[in-house]
Amino acid sequence: MERFDFRGVREWKPERPRPDHLRYLGPGRIEIVDARGTHPYDPHSLLIDFEGHRAHERLQPIEGVMSVCSGMPAVIFRTNEAEIALTPDEVFRLRMCALTPDEFTAICEAVGATYELNLGNYDTVTGLAQMPYVPVPGYEHLYALNEWEELELVA
Repeated sequence: MERFDFRGVREWKPERPRPDHLRYLGPGRIEIVDARGTHPYDPHSLLIDFEGHRAHERLQPIEGVMSVCSGMPAVIFRTNEAEIALTPDEVFRLRMCALTPDEFTAICEAVGATYELNLGNYDTVTGLAQMPYVPVPGYEHLYALNEWEELELVA
C-alpha cells in the first residue's frame, strides 16, 4: 500500500494517514514526552492540566531535540497522526489554539495539518488562530473578547 506524505498540507482531513507506529494511541489520545518520561493525556485532561495546573511549565526539553517551529530545545507532542517536536510553550499554545501563523506553517511543513490544526481553529491560508484560548504572541491586536469573554479574531 502506498503511503501519502502529508507534509506541507495545510488543511486537516479525517482521512489523513496514521503512521503505523502511532496507531496504539487511538483517537483522542495524546502523549507528551519530555526528559522525565512519557505523560499520557486525552484532550480534556491536557486542557485542564495546562490551563489549570500550568503543567507545561514543568515540562523539561529532551537533550538534542529541537522544535520544528523555533529551533529551541523541545519535547515531543504525539498523537495517532504525528509526532511533533515543540517547546513546552509551543505545546501549550497548540492546545490553546494560539499558535502564530509562522508556527502553524512550520508544523504543516514538518508533518502536515493535524486534528489540532483543523479549519475551526486556524485559517488554512493565513495560519491565523480563529478563536484562541490565550493571546497569540505578536498578534494580540487582532483579537478582542466577545460577549462570552472568549478571544475572537476581529481583524
